[in-house]
Amino acid sequence: LFGLTAEESLIRAVTVTVISCPCTLGIAIPMARVAGISLAGRKGILVRDFTSFEQADKVNSFVLDKTGTVTKGQWSLLEVIPVGSLSMNEILAMAASLEKESEHVVAAEIMREAAKQRAELVTLEEVEVFEHGISAVWNGERVKIGSRGFLAAEIAASSELPLPQDKPQHSLVYLSFADQISAILVFGDEIKSTSPQAVESLRQAGFQLSLISGDDDSTTKSIAGEVGIDKALGGKLPQEKATYISALQEQGLQVAMVGDGINDAPALVQADLAIAVYSGSNLGKEAADLTLMRGDPLQICDFIELSRKIKSKVHQNLGCSFIYNLVSIPIAMSGLLTPLIAVSAMLLSSLSVIGNTLLLLRSN
Repeated sequence: LFGLTAEESLIRAVTVTVISCPCTLGIAIPMARVAGISLAGRKGILVRDFTSFEQADKVNSFVLDKTGTVTKGQWSLLEVIPVGSLSMNEILAMAASLEKESEHVVAAEIMREAAKQRAELVTLEEVEVFEHGISAVWNGERVKIGSRGFLAAEIAASSELPLPQDKPQHSLVYLSFADQISAILVFGDEIKSTSPQAVESLRQAGFQLSLISGDDDSTTKSIAGEVGIDKALGGKLPQEKATYISALQEQGLQVAMVGDGINDAPALVQADLAIAVYSGSNLGKEAADLTLMRGDPLQICDFIELSRKIKSKVHQNLGCSFIYNLVSIPIAMSGLLTPLIAVSAMLLSSLSVIGNTLLLLRSN
């Protein structure tokens, strides 16, 4: 079109083709993500989904599970309060016999205490497992263990049960025999030392926070008050947790769910960003986009900060790529560059993106 010879036109065309090769553009985002995964690993965060960094930047609401996430999840049997004629040994024997097939932390603690007290397990019949408790038959009488709601009828039939009032983080498990409350088992769980600091950091960053748990509502709200979370929901089944997250999403929120186990799997799947707190549960880990291997709530803040740095680095890399093409292509079209110089310039452009990304690794 400009009257150049075929040879000169071909050289300029090859130069433009070489200089506009999208190598730099192609490595801009993957390099930043790989650097992010490496940095996350240094901080004890296992990233399973590459898009977690972008999704974390969009999140504006966090839903935290209580047990194992905000609290240590290491339930200790603090006290066994006999109610009625059963001895301590009989109470532990029945409780352990009911819970022996369960994998819940409360069940493990009951089994540990029964073994410690050398309580011999009894043979049960018609064992039935429900959402909030277990029922069976022993010596022709119905025996049950579970939450207050599960044994509501037996509790209503009893008068002046000796309930501890001193610790808000107590969880009570009830045992009944022959339709009468026989014992109250008092379990305690401690708040993680870093939970209040993590909650405050997320609050200051502008995130909406909720605490959710399968434990009773009063216990959940007490824990929420101690760590500084205003909204708390207790007594929620696994699917109800997922439903709550869905309701938040319908309000236009981008929701991150933080949980530690099987009970949180439906909610983790429903969330826009799924964060698992390592507890040994493979199902919870498989459902998550990333896993906090140290189980420290402050790692949530670390990942949010890291995701913002990754976003900034991606923008820088893309900017370098576009500026490079914007400047170099017109020069190549003008004939001032040869294909060999264009190859060198393209290589330098790719190296600049790699070097810029490595600065992220060096600064962290």
